Order: sequence, then structure tokens, then C-alpha cells
Amino acid sequence: MRVAKVGVALSGESVVAIGNTTKLTNTKKNSSRAKITYTSSDDTIAKVDAATGVVTGVKAGKATITAKITVGKDSAETTKDVEVKNVILDSVTPTEANKVVAIVKGNTKNLKKADFVVTGTETKATVAVTDISVDAKDATKVTLTLAAKLTDAKEYGVALDGITKTFVASDGKVDSISVDPVQIPYAEATEIDLLAKDTKGIIVNRMKWNNPDAGFSFTFTKYDGTLQGEKLYLNKIGSVAEGKITYTSSEYNADGTPKVKLEKPFTITAVDQATVNNYAVRLGKATDKFDKLKDDNKLAVEDNGKVAFIKIKDANDKEVSDYSKYTVESSDKNILLLGSSSINNAKHYVDVKAVTTGTAYIIVKKDGKYCTSLPINVVAKREAASLTIDNAAFTLSNTTNIDDDKVVTAKAKDQYGDDISIGANALSAECVYVDAKSGSAIKVSDVNGDTTNKYIEKTAADKIKFKGQVEPGTYTWTINLKVSDTKTLKQTVSVTVKKLDDTKTNISYALESSASEIDAVVKDDAKNGDSSEATVRIALCKDGVKSDYQEVKYIVKKDGKVVTGAGISVDNSNIVADTGAWGETLKITAMSVSGNTATKLAAGTYEVTAEWTTYDSNRNPITNSQKTQIVVKDTQSGADAQVVNDGVSTVQKTTVKDLAENTLKVVLGDTTYVNVNRGQDDKALSITKVEGNTISASGDITGKHIASGAEVNISKITFTAETSSGVSYDYTVSVGRTVTNK
Repeated sequence: MRVAKVGVALSGESVVAIGNTTKLTNTKKNSSRAKITYTSSDDTIAKVDAATGVVTGVKAGKATITAKITVGKDSAETTKDVEVKNVILDSVTPTEANKVVAIVKGNTKNLKKADFVVTGTETKATVAVTDISVDAKDATKVTLTLAAKLTDAKEYGVALDGITKTFVASDGKVDSISVDPVQIPYAEATEIDLLAKDTKGIIVNRMKWNNPDAGFSFTFTKYDGTLQGEKLYLNKIGSVAEGKITYTSSEYNADGTPKVKLEKPFTITAVDQATVNNYAVRLGKATDKFDKLKDDNKLAVEDNGKVAFIKIKDANDKEVSDYSKYTVESSDKNILLLGSSSINNAKHYVDVKAVTTGTAYIIVKKDGKYCTSLPINVVAKREAASLTIDNAAFTLSNTTNIDDDKVVTAKAKDQYGDDISIGANALSAECVYVDAKSGSAIKVSDVNGDTTNKYIEKTAADKIKFKGQVEPGTYTWTINLKVSDTKTLKQTVSVTVKKLDDTKTNISYALESSASEIDAVVKDDAKNGDSSEATVRIALCKDGVKSDYQEVKYIVKKDGKVVTGAGISVDNSNIVADTGAWGETLKITAMSVSGNTATKLAAGTYEVTAEWTTYDSNRNPITNSQKTQIVVKDTQSGADAQVVNDGVSTVQKTTVKDLAENTLKVVLGDTTYVNVNRGQDDKALSITKVEGNTISASGDITGKHIASGAEVNISKITFTAETSSGVSYDYTVSVGRTVTNK
């Protein structure tokens, strides 16, 4: 046995965020002739550059990176486990007394305020996060808005997904004052703030110019325009407003002079809109929303039903309220056509159509004056560029007792890496080899010439069923996706069909599960009959060949407790008893749509136990048992519950349900559910269950009666959500707020 004369040991971060990288390096000194290669145990979780050792996070999970070093004929290898997380908290910095900027690596798009926990290091008290926002230009920059101003100079921790970073709060003492902003767009009323900062530059107080706190003053001495409440309007480019701001502390020295006295002149200048405004464009469908779309300006020729969403922000980084003042036009109508010269004032988009490849610009103007040009990259027509299948090799039995068939599902991506649908007649299967194991001389031409669906059957545009009741043997198939007359994408499937011999007495049992993971998500285009389910069966095998399905008793548990009722059925009847139910097929249904109503199963891990009795040669009973797990995930867009009208009902309500519907709003995906000040695209908030506390009750308080002025702490609600296709379903969201009955 040869002993390697080289060594390899890996160093580097063992945790990486999705879309981010970490570099693994060899820490042992070796010859300059040493060659190191890196491999990953699962490229779908973490990819590694074979030469450099740079690991890229792909999706959440764990993978093992193996490094092999070779010098001549000697070699050695070692491994390092790498965990890929959706997000990794890198740092936290207070910018205002009630705002903290968190630097977060990974997929920040779906972060919710409930994902962050802010706690006092000394007091252990939790400070509620009332809002979060992800920076439009730098997605790693996430601003947390806190329910309280932190001015005690103490340490606080921010926790996200198991990682905690700390910061020291402001001491609340004013060291400097300033005006924000000092440049505003001309001919547009803009809010003006007075800022007070501490010695570290943290904003301890932000006030409207016309309503400063005690000790502060804000005076305009001249302005070429008008004052409109808390806003300033300047007439033209170059117009200015001047004045003075002051601060005098409430603490005095022994000689009677204030400990802090600040005085500062200011000048605010009007500039061109394009100088201070921020413009962005994203492409999608009319039913989408800007913030949920990829930051992508790629439009393919023959992309139908596409719109360009345009977002315009003012100098305060706030979205402008009136898009009707703006017009748009295409810089090159031979490349890009626009459906209108105006921007939809409700959803802020314009219809777009790609004509030919190239780059064109959406030119934005206000009052006929140029503001900006937004590039649209028109690319070639989309076509399938890659094909994948979910099962490339399997074994079937030719028993006539059951239909032992297998459905293979195909998926395609276009040349830009996006999913692309498979046309109704684009997918086919062709047998390319047969190794027959029976006496029949079955040939490839016989299989391909069959017109009775004996061997295969296309069950959907993207699905092909391979059948077991055929001649035994090994069949090699290609699944073909026709892209054009000159281009076809292929994947190979190997199907082994075994002959059942019912005379065999070597009996065994195999647990079959159609899926190990299913999704309870209700898609936006959900329709009657849609479902997401997994089936479990026990196959009786003779000499390893499937003969029939065994009738067994199924028991399903979640979190150690027996689960019964809707979504858990045996032979299409719901399990109702804790002792389980007998039958051939257990079905766990994560989501199903009946009519216009969808039913969802709670996410979690469902442990399935199958039990049955056999007998030995002396007729003594033998208890058999097999187990498996079905994971129900729920990738439904996260919901965010907020209070409206400062959490006080607009009118007096009689029940907790009525109060909740009058004081809350829920944002789920692209849709807002609210009853107070409902917008054009908002939907009514209909709550079916409220959990929390009143002064006299806890738990389910939905129908509890309340008096005028009563305060109700709401921990979570269940409300009726609705897809754009009109399918409704119950959704539960955490609230964690106290509301008041008028």
C-alpha cells in the first residue's frame, strides 16, 4: 500500500449565502508541482470551481466540498462541510434613533420584519421591528424601522436566522443640526426636515420644518416660491430658499448659559428633476408589481403581454404620487414600440412590444422637458435551450394485477436561463434500444410502430407515462423536445421491465412514495382540480418483482401527534381515528382546489407508518412495519400584517373580529388586503380567526365582545386570500400588535 507524501487541509468560511461566494484554500505546504481539484457533493446546493476552490451558494442546504491534491503518483484528499443559507447577517449600524441599517448577504427580496429580532443586551427586552425596506440599488442594505427610539447609549443585538450582530445606541445628545434635503426638484413641492445628530452622526431627531420640537427653531428668511405646509415649492432651476435653524438645550451651566447652543444658516437650491430624482424600470406582466420583479431590462422578440413598470422617486427617496405629469416615448420605434405616451397612473406601467434585437430607450419627460432615458435590451426570440427530466432510470413489473407505470416529467429553460413552457406537440419519446428478456423477439421498430399506447402514453404537454405491462427487457428511450426543424433537445431514459412469476415464494415488501416533498402553495393561476399530493403504498414483491399492493394500516404523525382529517386520506376517505385507517393507498394532499376554494395543509414533516400482519408456516402472526416521511413545504409569498389609523378603529366595534378588520392591513405577495382607505387595487380584508388576548380572554378571541376603548393584543389572524384567477384560501399571518376600539 502506497502512503501519500502530500497533504491537504482546507480553511475558509463554512457558511455562505445564496448567490455569494467563499474561497477554500489548502493550508498545508506542498511542492509547487502540486495540483488541487475541488468537487461538490451537490452542485444544486453549492457549486465549487474545480481549480480555484471558490464556492458559490445556489440554494439553502448543506454540501460537502472535497479537495484532492496530487503530486506525481502521490495524492491525498480532505473534505469540508459548507452550509448555504438564504441570508447571512453581516453587520448592523444605527442611522437614526429608530432606524438600523443591516448588511445582509443572500436573497433579501423575501425578508419580512418578523425575520429580525432586536433585543437589549443588558435588559433582554425586545424592541419591535415595525417595518423593513431593501435598498433599490444595493439589495444587501436592509433598513429596519423600530417601534421605539433608542437613545440610552446601550448595546443591542439584531438576530437573523441564527446570527446576531450588535450595535451601541445613540446617547440622544444633540451635537449638530442640519436641513434635509438641500437640493430639491424645481416646480415640485418637497418635504423639508430639520435633523438633529449626535457625535457619531446618528440622527436622534427628525422633525418637519413647520413643527419642530421644543428647543429647536426653523426660520425661512427668503424663498423664490411658496411654502405649502411641510413642503417647499421653488419656481425654477436655480431658485433658492434661505434661512436659519437653531437648537438650545434644556440643560444649563452654573452661569445660566445653555450647555448646548447651536445656530446654522442654510440654503436650499432647486435643480433639474433628473439631478435629484431616481428613475428605474422593470419588465413584467400587468398583474405584477414593480418591487416583486427582477431588476432586469431584457425583453425578447415576440414576448407578448409585457409592460414596463416605471418607478420615480423624489429627492427624499419617496415615490412620486402623480405619474400623470410624466410622458414616455421610444428612442427607436424600429426596435421598441410603446402602447401609450402616458404612464398608467394607478400601476405605473406602459405596454411594450419588441420589434427587433438591439437597445432602445424609454425617454421620460415631465411637462415636456427631458428627465431621463431608461434602457431596454431587446434580445432574440425565446426558445428552449436545455431540457431536464425528473427520472432517468427505473424498474417496472409486467404484472397484470396492477398498473405498474411511471410518469416522467420534463422541464425546459430558454437561452436566458428562464423557465419556458413546453408546447402541446413539442415533446415526444422514441425507443432507441431493446434488450428483450422474454421469448418474444421484440424490436425497436415494433415499439415505435405501436399505435395503441401499449408502451408509453403522453398524459400532458410535459409528461410521458412509461407502462409496465409490456414484454420484459431493458428499453432505452430518448425524450425529445423539438425546438425547430433543425434543433431537438434530448434526454435518455432507461426502463427495465421485469417478468412476474407468481409461483415464487420469496416474498418481500417495498414502500413506495410518489414524492418526498410537496408544496402547499396556491399559485396565482390556480384553477378547479389543481392539487399537490403524495401517495404512499406497500408493494408485495415476489423474487424482487412487484406483484400487487398490500392492504395495510396507515398512521400519520406530525410533531409527534397523530394527524387526521382533511388532507390525510386512505383509499380516498379521510382518516378520522387516531388509531389510523386500513387500505392500499395513503394520500397526503398539501393543496387542492375545489371550485373556487383552495384547501392547504399545514407545513411540516409528516411521519407515515404502515403496519400489517403476515403469518409464518405455523400460522403464527408476524407484525410488519415500515416508515417514511413526507415534507410539506409552503412557498406561498410571505405575508406582512400592519396596523392602519395608528391601530385605532375608525368607529366603535362590537367584536374582536370586527375590530381587527378595521385596524389591520395585510400585504401578501403583490396584494394588499385592507378595509380602511382601500386603494384601487386593494382587496377587502375578511378575517376568519383572531388569536391573542383581551382583558378577559386568551386564545381564539374571534367572536369576543369588546367595550369602547378596549385594547386587544392580536398575536395572529387567519384571513381569506385570493389569487388573480379567483381562487380563495385561508392564510395565517403573525401580527404581534395591540389595537384599540374607539
